[in-house]
Amino acid sequence: MDSGVLADLAEQAVAQDGIDSVTVVRNGYVVLDAVIYPFPEETAHNGYSCTKSVTGTLIGIAIDQGLLAGVDVPVVELLPDAAPDEVDEQKAAMTVEDLLTMSSGLRCQDSYLYGWRGLIEMMESDDWAAHVLALPMLEEPGTRFEYCNGASELLSAILSEVTGIPAAEYADEVLFGPLGITDYVWPANPQGISYGSHGLMLRPADMTKIGYLYLRDGWWDGERVAPASWIEAATTAQISAGTLSDHYGYQWWVDDAGYVMALGHGGQYIIVVPDRDLVAVFTAGLPEAEFFRPEMLTVDYVVPAIVSDDSLPANPEAEARLAAAVAAAGAEPEPQTIELSEMTATIDGVRYEYRPNNWGWGWFEVEFRDDTAVWRGEDAEGPYELVVGLDGRFIFNDDPPFALRGAWQTDTTFVVELYVIGDADRGMIHFSFTDGSVQVVGGSMSARADAVN
Repeated sequence: MDSGVLADLAEQAVAQDGIDSVTVVRNGYVVLDAVIYPFPEETAHNGYSCTKSVTGTLIGIAIDQGLLAGVDVPVVELLPDAAPDEVDEQKAAMTVEDLLTMSSGLRCQDSYLYGWRGLIEMMESDDWAAHVLALPMLEEPGTRFEYCNGASELLSAILSEVTGIPAAEYADEVLFGPLGITDYVWPANPQGISYGSHGLMLRPADMTKIGYLYLRDGWWDGERVAPASWIEAATTAQISAGTLSDHYGYQWWVDDAGYVMALGHGGQYIIVVPDRDLVAVFTAGLPEAEFFRPEMLTVDYVVPAIVSDDSLPANPEAEARLAAAVAAAGAEPEPQTIELSEMTATIDGVRYEYRPNNWGWGWFEVEFRDDTAVWRGEDAEGPYELVVGLDGRFIFNDDPPFALRGAWQTDTTFVVELYVIGDADRGMIHFSFTDGSVQVVGGSMSARADAVN
């Protein structure tokens, strides 16, 4: 691969903002591994809907082990305790394959197209599988693609039913263990069932292992981990996916250009390009309108960097530029000159109590130090203390896992930039001070607080 083009990719990933890491593997070799400031190396990231591709893989392994009869088994037969007392003909006909291909026929309404409404309702319910199976049917299963997080939750419930253990424990035995994946977080729902649709946190290197397993038809280090027949079925176009991508397989997106993808909210990507012997993995925190940027970076830089199937002549200049680009991507910036507003002295140490609001915000106060500001307060989660960098560098806070930096945008407005470590969530919080009060705006949330001392 052309090191100069890979250097272009690393530089673009930094310049465009929102990409957290890029990993590229070609012919079994890691040719690019860049982690972008402020994320620490080896950070496990929330893969969001990349979780679905792992859940689907476990279904294939369970079938291969004889724990599940196949994809044609009706769902209500596998989950009798979660099924409603009365099941109509369409729901009775819904199979494991219908869940895998997002053609359940259920009225889920739980994707971004519906503002995640159905997903929130499911997660607030006492029994997620029962909630999903109680949803009305819109059409005959298997007839139309309709993205449904609840379908993947049913797949995880099925794994728990047929294996006797949560998907996370089963993965330890049959998938994560063989791949050497140990640093992960996989939350469980109120029934102790691992999330099937989102929430699995993996390091970029371990996301790459999942992609490489698919690239190698289920083989890892000389061991058969997943059946080749499943890899082929999962990455074959099973149903038209409409506007999101060309087609959908078994919990994998299938593009007509010849590559398959695991995708997650905010720009989490595992891209497998079989005919180029390539895996590209991105973690990110991108807004919805820029969600497809990692795929475009793959098309515009990763694939064009492939110039031969054979080793290329040494190019020390390009190799040095690539190494420099990777180092620069993860480097902490030099401290900047701190410019404090005259308002700093007025608000330093003053306690502000929020007026009644919908967010559970109670109070806060800020103490300015040499190159940091300490934010103390109380919100719906309880009391907190966070340290904010003032010199252009982020300060890392372990509990909760935030990276924070701030600066005076104007004489009266202080802006805090917030990154949730290992997650796509990030944003800007604006504190606009006037005499005796402050307007606080963060995303769609806003409230006013008044000085009390």
